Amino acid sequence: MSNLINGVDFDRVTAEAITAARGIVRNDWPRLQACVEMLGRGMANDARFLKRQLEAGALDHAAARTFLEDRKIVARLQLRALAIITLQLAEDILDAMTAVFTSAINRMLGWDLL
Repeated sequence: MSNLINGVDFDRVTAEAITAARGIVRNDWPRLQACVEMLGRGMANDARFLKRQLEAGALDHAAARTFLEDRKIVARLQLRALAIITLQLAEDILDAMTAVFTSAINRMLGWDLL
């Protein structure tokens, strides 16, 4: 199944986000890899969901931003609970991943949501 949304390849975006996170983690990558990959797939699914909800009129711009902010909170909790890492490392990983996804989501929408 292709993960292409409005010309943005979210399989590639996910891979780029995982690579960005790997650059942060370095030594602990084998221990954190599965969790980071799960988060990347979740972020791609969130992008698809967000696009559908915006097109359907179920979300406005403010609600879409709130949705993504809330998803980041959930991702932080998952990362800390599953990988048992410090809050700072969780933030650094998520910041690296969300930077990649922010750009992709804005390209997907054709305007700056984030």
